[in-house]
Amino acid sequence: MDRDAFDTIYKSYWLPIYNSAFKRLFDPQKASEITQEAFFQLWLNKEQVSAEDVIIFLLKAVRNEVFKLMKKECIYIVNPPRMLFEHLPLPGAN
Repeated sequence: MDRDAFDTIYKSYWLPIYNSAFKRLFDPQKASEITQEAFFQLWLNKEQVSAEDVIIFLLKAVRNEVFKLMKKECIYIVNPPRMLFEHLPLPGAN
């Protein structure tokens, strides 16, 4: 895949790939970032992805990036940074 082919794919598939990310996240900024990451992954793997598999590759990349983001945000919710709780006394500390 050369630069021109990639540009054509980008223009053709950007909106459907963005919509795939957006329908999972309902956040335009995060959906845009994930879409960019999916196309970046496509560019990095351009020699291994056949023309017939481009859309499948991009959709899988979106799915994987959404899972990574959800995992990251879930960990953040379950184990928030310590600075949020520095003002609270520790149980049993005197």
